[in-house]
Amino acid sequence: MKPQHRTTYLQKRTVVLEPEEKKAIAAVQQMRAVRKDQIVRRREKQEGRAQQRQMRKQKDEDWKDEKRKEERKGHMRIAGIKAKRQAEVDEGVSNKRRKL
Repeated sequence: MKPQHRTTYLQKRTVVLEPEEKKAIAAVQQMRAVRKDQIVRRREKQEGRAQQRQMRKQKDEDWKDEKRKEERKGHMRIAGIKAKRQAEVDEGVSNKRRKL
């Protein structure tokens, strides 16, 4: 939070607090401090989980890219074989056992 620029009522006036009021204020401050610590810990955990999720996602993406690359390589190999056979047929070299 930003620091306050205007002076508060308690800063303007010297107010003597009752013991119960002091205890209540201290309790409220402690509750705020505990809540803030909980929020900080929760954010750290969320960041850790997000980082792990990102790493898993990157790993999966790398695996998928590798799979696509292998698949393309197989398709190109088959296309090359077909083109070679077609060239042989066009030249007049024929082999009855081969399929196009």
